Amino acid sequence: MLLRIGKPPFRPVACAPALLALMLAGGAGATDEGRESIQVDTSAREIAIESDFSGAKITVFGAVDNSRQEAANSGYYDIIIVIRGPSESVVAREKERVAGIWVNGRSAAFSHVPSFYAALSTRPLDEIADESLLRRYGIEFNPKATAGNNAPPPDEFENAVIEAKKKEQLYLVDPFAVGFLGKSLFRGTVTLPAKVKVGNYSAEVYLLHEGKLLNQHNTSLRVHKAGIERELTTLAYKRPWIYGLLSVAMAVFCGLIGWTLFSRN
Repeated sequence: MLLRIGKPPFRPVACAPALLALMLAGGAGATDEGRESIQVDTSAREIAIESDFSGAKITVFGAVDNSRQEAANSGYYDIIIVIRGPSESVVAREKERVAGIWVNGRSAAFSHVPSFYAALSTRPLDEIADESLLRRYGIEFNPKATAGNNAPPPDEFENAVIEAKKKEQLYLVDPFAVGFLGKSLFRGTVTLPAKVKVGNYSAEVYLLHEGKLLNQHNTSLRVHKAGIERELTTLAYKRPWIYGLLSVAMAVFCGLIGWTLFSRN
């Protein structure tokens, strides 16, 4: 028996689907390569809180890949930077006057409120995109932490939470805090207040053009206690009875010193 070993005959009809798939894949790759994207980083990945901590400045900077912008001040792109702190539970209460006395009335509890929120942008948010897009991506601050097209606007209790955080400098909206340094480079700076909460913070950067989202990038940073602050916090949580005894001993010691210095002979 004679066996012939060789390549199978070429069948253009059978290979057509594979060739078409390769052509479409190549075309999609070429399109993706021409799209704008952003690369982002922060000036510090960790912030240490010590006894003399009075706040810290954080700079978020980045670049637009495949930028079509001709100059830094052309206004072709818009950048929105949203910085959120760790979530916390907040209760908003309405005061009511009963028989001449102010008492607590209705209340609303929120379980996932960002302890810190800052929205930095190249222009006012309402000029960059419509309200529905801001809500869809959670750019608009909402104590209910809901995003989507059907997310309702903040009610009176949510507005009360926002106003309270504004007074504590834990809610910030700066419409001109982000600027371009060239065709693609941009940066924005925000100040974290002294009473900022310890935990993980997220920095979300959005690239927009004519009200449409082109790309987004997320990065993170961590705020933690250091030095004597960290040691006391660790002792209070891990060895509460030792922390309590030391606190009592310190109070007694300070009382004895005061009595010795100011007592009359």
